[in-house]
Amino acid sequence: MRSPPPDSRDPGKRPGAAVTAGSSGSAALTLRALGAGVKRLVAGRKVQNRLTIDGLPDGWTTLAPGRLYLVYGIAGTAAADALLFESACDVAARAVTLVLSAAREKPLARIEAREGARGLPACLNVVTLQRGKPTADGASDAAAGREGAPRALARLFGALRALKRFGFRRGSIFFVEGAEQWFSWDRPDDLAYEGRVLANWCETRNITLVLLAGSVAPSANDASLDAEAAEEQLEHEARDPERDAFHSSCEGVARLQHTHGELLWHVDFWRSRSALAAGEVRALRFARAGHLMVAPEEDETDRLAQARIARDEMRVVATRAAVGDEPWVPPEWEIVDGLLAALQAGLGARAASVVLDYTGSEQLEALCETVHTLRRTCGRALKIVLVERGQVLRHQFELLVLNLGANLVIGRDVPFSRMQSLMQSLRGQLNARPVAADYRAALAAALSDEVCGYLPVEGFVAHTLNVLGRGQLLNLPHVLVKVRLKPNVAHVDVLRQCRPTRNGDVVTADGAHLYVFLFACRLPDAQGSLARIFRLPVDSLAESTQLIAGAQLLPEVERLETEQRRLPNVDYSDLFAGQKPVSHGSARGLSQSEAHSAVQVPAALNRAQTTTRSPSPAALPPQPMPLVQAVAATTVSVSHAWPADFSAEEEAAAPAVHRRRAEPAAMPLRMREAV
Repeated sequence: MRSPPPDSRDPGKRPGAAVTAGSSGSAALTLRALGAGVKRLVAGRKVQNRLTIDGLPDGWTTLAPGRLYLVYGIAGTAAADALLFESACDVAARAVTLVLSAAREKPLARIEAREGARGLPACLNVVTLQRGKPTADGASDAAAGREGAPRALARLFGALRALKRFGFRRGSIFFVEGAEQWFSWDRPDDLAYEGRVLANWCETRNITLVLLAGSVAPSANDASLDAEAAEEQLEHEARDPERDAFHSSCEGVARLQHTHGELLWHVDFWRSRSALAAGEVRALRFARAGHLMVAPEEDETDRLAQARIARDEMRVVATRAAVGDEPWVPPEWEIVDGLLAALQAGLGARAASVVLDYTGSEQLEALCETVHTLRRTCGRALKIVLVERGQVLRHQFELLVLNLGANLVIGRDVPFSRMQSLMQSLRGQLNARPVAADYRAALAAALSDEVCGYLPVEGFVAHTLNVLGRGQLLNLPHVLVKVRLKPNVAHVDVLRQCRPTRNGDVVTADGAHLYVFLFACRLPDAQGSLARIFRLPVDSLAESTQLIAGAQLLPEVERLETEQRRLPNVDYSDLFAGQKPVSHGSARGLSQSEAHSAVQVPAALNRAQTTTRSPSPAALPPQPMPLVQAVAATTVSVSHAWPADFSAEEEAAAPAVHRRRAEPAAMPLRMREAV
């Protein structure tokens, strides 16, 4: 066959050569453009891996291939488990590994619980790395350095070698719990170096690594751990500036943290393609399915019905005495025997409701300890309800348990159906009231001193200032009643009509006034307390009555103290030293004994008790009786020390006894000044 003749236009080239070259070049460009379009189409349709938190923007939770992410959280809590398990189940990677760091029995129980609620995918591997144990390849902290402290990368390489047997496939994702055990967590320089090495390792192998680091989760049976202290420690670790170099190796850093009982998602920074999110905070809730979700807005009715502060928000633990003899109790309620059983059942709860009972003052200390331990250990979302059974809780004790962490105190006459409604009203709320650091100090502030009745002005002022100082811890309300006496009424006669019967209620007198201090008394209740204290109407004895409370109380006491220094008032301790308060029971022996030790009574006081005539001012002791003797001399038989429950009819029927009397005078008696 003959070859085709050469082209006349170009004798040195074969025919069609130029056309063939141009066609192949344009075809290559066309194929390249088509491939780029297909890649863009596939990338657009490819499912983006992200952390499973419904409602958060993708830019805050995206997991890019070959990148390192760090999330601060308390391992083993319900929030951390929901984040790790749900994210591991929802990512679209072909190989997903969940690394748990805890005892072997506990991860198995957690896996079984998750499988019961939601089946785990077949591509998910669950691995357990023991804390403080040698790895599978024999690497350990002790062998990593001669001085006992592990060298840099020793723990990290040991953990990676232990996971090597499960395979490091390209495009896989690893979720690691307790990742602080992989690093030199307390040495910032080594930590920064390890972070750079691990980030390069992830990029080289195209493996995404999500680290959950932070404090160890409190044990459900340990009441000594403080939930708020753990949260503060976690926040301190996340904000530690010495870890900034380690954070720079990560593609994103966030915090899953409870703040005042509410679960929050703090985004320190999070890179997603060309976008960067920083300083973002969102409140989280638990959905009924168990995964995390952003707290819904008020207009999102459907999401509001599904949102819960914690997974155990519908759980109720109640003591048997709190339920009482109710014929029907909701079947989901857990009924326990006593405060100790309620404490053990409530430890480890996050937002459950614990219903306790108050049957009497003898269990007050145990009740305070239970309430305080539950609040400090379980956090702000726990609901603590106190129900009165038997005795009514006094006002100062109600303030006490509220300051120790209780959410609500329900009266003893409230029906059971109403109690359920009140408990329902607490759902979704957080306890924002400050909690006392020591329940014993708060209990001491709520308990009154075992002193009642008349005190000289010096003792009255000292007692009142002491009570005001202690009561600041609980913000106890007190009332000082200032009674201006009529000119024709003697102080002694008024003091005879004044019979305080409650511990802490004391009375004194100066030149023209009678002062009554009502311990832990609210201002609206002061008039009723005065009606019970005085045998006669106060208006028949006084020209005016002034009720002093709040910020005006302390200046009035200080003014009385100043007047007493300038001109001492008459001391009536020899007449009214034996008043004894009514015994209302003791809080497990916390209150002082009513039987005080006997003191040596001055001879002048003994002589005064044997006569029925009124003493003159000269017969009074030259010095006032000390406060200790005025309070402690209960063994002396003084005729004006009536029992608190001695009625007027019993007094009239009682045999006549010799009583000391004071002659009414237009001016009050005063101590003679030394010449």
